[in-house]
Amino acid sequence: MAAKSSRDSSSSTYRCSYHAFLSFRGQDTRKGFTDHLCRALELAGIHTFRDDDEIKRGENIESELEKAIQESQVSIIVFSKDYASSRWCLNELLKIVERRNTDRRHVVLPVFYDVDPSDVRKQSGSFVEAFARHEERFSTEEMDKVELWRRALRDVASLGGMVLGDRYEGQFIQDIVGEIRNRVDHAALDVAPFAVGMDNRVRRLNMWLQDGSNDVGLAVICGMGGIGKSTIAKAAYNRNYDRFQGGSFLADIRESSEQPNGFALLQRKLLSDIQKGKAKKVYNMDEGTIMIKQAVGYKKVLIVLDDVSNRDQLNAILGMREWLHPGSKIIVTTRHEHLLNAHDVFEKFMVRELNEYESLELFSWHAFRQSHPEEGYKELSRHVVQHCGGLPLALQVLGSSLSGKSVEVWQSALQKLDVIPNDKIQKVLRISFDSLQDDHDKNLFLHIASFFTGKTMDYTITILDNLEFCTRIGIENLVDRCLLKMEWGWNRLVMHQSVRNMAMAIIREESPHDPGKRSRVLQKDASNILRKLSGTENIKGLMLNLASKTTFVGSDEKRCHVEDYDGNCSRRRRLGFFSWKPISFSSTNSASASNEIDFKSEAFRRMNNLEILILNNVNIRGSYEEFSKNLVCLSWRGFQLKSIPENFCLENLVVLDMRNSSLQHVWNGTRVIPRLKILNFSHSHGLSTIPDFSGLYNLERLILKHCINLVEVHESIGHLEKLVVLNLKGCKNLMKLPILRSIQDLILSGCSKLEMKKLNLVSAKSWYSVWSWVSPRKNTELSSFSLASLPRSLTSLSLDCCNISEIPTALTMLSSLEYLNLYGNPITSLPESMNNLVKLRTLNVSGCRNLTTLAELPRSLTSLRLACCNISEIPSALTMLSSLEYLSLHKNPITSLPESMNNLVKLQTLEVSGCRNLTMLPELPRSVTQLYGLGCTSLKRITNSPRSPDLDYGSSSIVVDPRLWYCGKLVDFGTLLDTLALDSYLSYLFDLEPKGGIEVQGNCCESLGVQGTFSCCILSIFVHGSKIPEGFNYRSMGNTVFSMIVPSHLNLKIVGLNACVLYARQSNRSLEVPRGHDHHSLELRNETKGLKWKWRVWRKVGWKLMNEDMLWLSRWIMGNNELECGEEVCFEIIDEQDGFLTKEIGVQFVYEQRNKDKEDVPSSSEDATTRTRVPGGVETGVQCIHSCDKKVISTVMCAAEYYFCNSGRIDLPRGSTAVGCRLSDF
Repeated sequence: MAAKSSRDSSSSTYRCSYHAFLSFRGQDTRKGFTDHLCRALELAGIHTFRDDDEIKRGENIESELEKAIQESQVSIIVFSKDYASSRWCLNELLKIVERRNTDRRHVVLPVFYDVDPSDVRKQSGSFVEAFARHEERFSTEEMDKVELWRRALRDVASLGGMVLGDRYEGQFIQDIVGEIRNRVDHAALDVAPFAVGMDNRVRRLNMWLQDGSNDVGLAVICGMGGIGKSTIAKAAYNRNYDRFQGGSFLADIRESSEQPNGFALLQRKLLSDIQKGKAKKVYNMDEGTIMIKQAVGYKKVLIVLDDVSNRDQLNAILGMREWLHPGSKIIVTTRHEHLLNAHDVFEKFMVRELNEYESLELFSWHAFRQSHPEEGYKELSRHVVQHCGGLPLALQVLGSSLSGKSVEVWQSALQKLDVIPNDKIQKVLRISFDSLQDDHDKNLFLHIASFFTGKTMDYTITILDNLEFCTRIGIENLVDRCLLKMEWGWNRLVMHQSVRNMAMAIIREESPHDPGKRSRVLQKDASNILRKLSGTENIKGLMLNLASKTTFVGSDEKRCHVEDYDGNCSRRRRLGFFSWKPISFSSTNSASASNEIDFKSEAFRRMNNLEILILNNVNIRGSYEEFSKNLVCLSWRGFQLKSIPENFCLENLVVLDMRNSSLQHVWNGTRVIPRLKILNFSHSHGLSTIPDFSGLYNLERLILKHCINLVEVHESIGHLEKLVVLNLKGCKNLMKLPILRSIQDLILSGCSKLEMKKLNLVSAKSWYSVWSWVSPRKNTELSSFSLASLPRSLTSLSLDCCNISEIPTALTMLSSLEYLNLYGNPITSLPESMNNLVKLRTLNVSGCRNLTTLAELPRSLTSLRLACCNISEIPSALTMLSSLEYLSLHKNPITSLPESMNNLVKLQTLEVSGCRNLTMLPELPRSVTQLYGLGCTSLKRITNSPRSPDLDYGSSSIVVDPRLWYCGKLVDFGTLLDTLALDSYLSYLFDLEPKGGIEVQGNCCESLGVQGTFSCCILSIFVHGSKIPEGFNYRSMGNTVFSMIVPSHLNLKIVGLNACVLYARQSNRSLEVPRGHDHHSLELRNETKGLKWKWRVWRKVGWKLMNEDMLWLSRWIMGNNELECGEEVCFEIIDEQDGFLTKEIGVQFVYEQRNKDKEDVPSSSEDATTRTRVPGGVETGVQCIHSCDKKVISTVMCAAEYYFCNSGRIDLPRGSTAVGCRLSDF
């Protein structure tokens, strides 16, 4: 994109031959003010290029001046009374403005010497005569040059600058020198090249730095090594340094503090940066602390403390936070998530991995010096990117190392990476491991990396606590150092692949050439040890997976570390960084394969300290007496024997997992395994009965999923007082269950032959849920099943697809019930006593196709799912559910909704998609933020509540499913999208006269009144016209990307902007576009703050004069500090309207007066508008546009989708506006 280079360039340093470029009118100031100023700048060490318009002008001189402007950090423009008389000065000014517009780092400082800033901005006073003479000299064709001069004067004069006024020249010059010193003393930090995704990652940090707070702010940037914490901090520091009176970036604090007198050296660096090189030598830390306290209390500073590893470093370098001047900001980067205490007030920014697309782009820049892989390397590049797992350091290192290499070298390098990780990457990651305080945490880390990545926290703690680890606190320490993460919502342990590779490298160091002497052995090493009988007593854990039941795409079996979820298979999540797909299990239990390898049991003879043994489809021949007596965890999937041998010592086991085994009976008699807590025989198809488990008196979880031949469960499980989970999902031949005394979670889905009448639950102590997922029980009749024995404490009950035709009254007596799922049952009605369930929050009766009427429901409901029923009329009683937040009426034969729908004051989501008979939506409550209506083919009218004149329109906008516009008969949107009559508003906004009417394309030919649309703080209007109006004086011809710098005006603040896009009609192109492509988008980006808005218009309404060019006018209303003077703004047309080409983009900024008493306010003809209130409550800008083709005004009904930083659509919460949305993480 055209804008990319300018954005990315801000991340790196550039050549500057001069600190400052001085532009002035020689006849006015050469021998006086300018000479003194230049001398003062040089004495201050500010290298200045001095322009003098008395020197001979020629092509070489002009070229040198342009080069000097390009190679200067700051341009100082001295405006004097006759400045505008010099065409040379004015052309020089154009060059300076052009430099500033293309590089936001270039600073322009206007100096007003005996001239009023308003005379420069308005070209009044002495500037009037100068421009009159220019206009006399120039021909009509050359008048564009004069207009460029005027615009440049307006823009630069609007920057504020420094005014001499009544001050003495000497003091005025010193003030200028001080200002320039503050600007040029800061050398931009070198940021890593190809900073892909940097704008998105630094966006929220920039907003925090620019929040204008007077508090001393503290932010902590956390993340694993190599994730880009320092790069983000540098980018934010470079972008925001000029907003502070001083700053310091202290890099590598962890390493520097370990050097002799390291803290004192860091303190001296901090003092030197803040005091502009005037700091005295610091001899010891205590003395430095006192000096820092004195220095930071008098100016607002920005301080970055990079790579802090403990709290002592923070205190030693900076001292107390309270010492700093109000408005100061401190940024700390660290690998330790909990570096600061919970009671500390600070902002935390967690740095996430790059996504797949960003990773591929960053890797490509380093490997190919372009944004995408070269032909022939695409698949190899994807493998490398997958291996790196979004870690920027790994992508950079591997990309650079493979650059210019052949395909064969790439393939060899990938094979090596699987065995030996890259040393440079490992060195960075190893720092976090070495920072662990003791061997306990280091060994815990190596155990988790080897055997428990992807496991749940509870499962891991259950095992490792029995290996004398303090697991919970240890895991917290690993998470704190970003060596481990918890998968949100699933409580699983997730480890980055690069970190796991580092753990394997550390284990390899224990014995580089003899795996049998290592503490943990996995995969190939384990296979070799078993084959060569080379195991030793050093081995504490062994894992060998010969035939995984899960295939990882683009990876090998060494990366498989996923534990099957014991519940609903549809809820499984991908762990790690590899895509996966499940493979169905064989109908038989034979795990043998053509490549099966048999090992001898004597291979385990010397492994006396083996505690964790994980085997998958491994055959062991010989005596099982050889196995270690210290086994705590035995996971042997695909176990080949028909029963567990008596001489197999199990007495110390805490977990026994023999899924997919060939077991026909577990063991003979009764075995005592006192420590066993988890027992899993799932998918053991040969099992028909479960033996006496009375010797497993500490058993907590018994998992028997898909034991398809299991007929009976031994009654002893009813006496296991600690058994809380019993999963019998898919046991389709199970006939009966014993009395269950302590079960909390019972899963019976697919138990189609279970005699439910005999299920005795009387003694259950505290049931939380009875789950019934996935499989319909076609042969089960529950109409006679007595629910009277269900405990009143039950909170969740799921009876989906259970062939229930009538809800027993006893069910409505479960006074604690909060969740009830009756999906897919042939019920015809709900009992009148349903409202007895006073705590019920979620009711799902979707798929109950015989359900035609609704009873009175409990008012506690927050979610009601009625999809795919046969309800033709919604009772008004439903609208009395004042707590309801979600309502689904999907695919019901309803024709209308009750007029009292607005009584549902908490309703947020309404789904009426597929309601083909629905003709009208009534007034919806203001709380609704999501409306889904795909396939409402009869829908003609949407009504929404009228807005109050004092209501902020953006705060009540509804995010509408864009597919709603495919409802072919829909012609009346009411006020859903705040459609505005242009007769009342258009002249206030753009001075355009509305004429005529419009026609709707599609199934309806009704004519609508002239309207525009206003939603989420954006007004959108389409006008037929052939040129951009004159008031839009920031323009770009023929480009779909357009960047500019926001100008400033004295006593005015920016409140929004107007954008105008001119589309040229392509006469040879049809305007009929396929469904799904009938939209075009305009994206606005605040590059300085990292904000992004995307406005998408869906084409539903056409235009009468289809062969003419078209103008798209839009007004963007901004929130506080969303857009400020001096910031870089970029417009981009994302999807061009089919049949039209972008011809020109124009922008003008909208301001409001800061202080009504000030007289120096731009007139309506200038590039500014003043804010006013017009009828209806919409805040608009008023300005005069001198010329425009006043053609037919047309309207588009448009749905809005807002995108922030490629994060997808944001559903606006109640009470927020689109421009106010914020993301919480990078």
